[in-house]
Amino acid sequence: MNYKELLEFNDYAMDLTIRMAHHSTAIENNPLSLAETISILTTEYIPRVMPQRAFFKVKNYQNMLPFLLESLNKKQSIDSFFVKELHSILMNFLLPNKGAFKTTDNMILGASFKTSPHFQVPMAMKEWCDNLNYKMNSLQDKEEKLKAILEQHILFERIHPFSDGNGRVGRMLVFYSTLEQNLVPFVITKEQKEPYIKALDTHNVESL
Repeated sequence: MNYKELLEFNDYAMDLTIRMAHHSTAIENNPLSLAETISILTTEYIPRVMPQRAFFKVKNYQNMLPFLLESLNKKQSIDSFFVKELHSILMNFLLPNKGAFKTTDNMILGASFKTSPHFQVPMAMKEWCDNLNYKMNSLQDKEEKLKAILEQHILFERIHPFSDGNGRVGRMLVFYSTLEQNLVPFVITKEQKEPYIKALDTHNVESL
């Protein structure tokens, strides 16, 4: 089955957009319900008074799948420019420096590891992209490819290259990588938040 071609069907694409928008933001404590997410993305109707940031965190996903489809059709490999483009789309109206790597150090509250210093990020991200692409080109087994994608996801979150939005970008990179390699695309749900966060913290690929 070609999963990229499935995205060209509007119903399937919208279903994925809704699930990604709702669950990926809910993992980061966005308060909007699934029904509210559906309303914003399908009818552009705002069902109640809500924080502006909560609205745009969901609304920005509307532009994501068209960008991913265009990138897949161009056979766009993942590089630092592509990662920044994802960030720019997801953080539109949310961050003044959208699409730019962090310029000060950051941390993940409660994490047992330190994120990369800001001055190391450009080189760290180049190495991260190179390693991901090398693994995708050299591995043949689908399970091994998926394991490598998840391993790279953990490493991405440890670099934490942006001042905000790292989790959403990281999960979108997993999604794009699965489509690029014709693996089954999946959405990490808010119900999986606790084991997901623990797996990231303990560098446990098998638990993802």
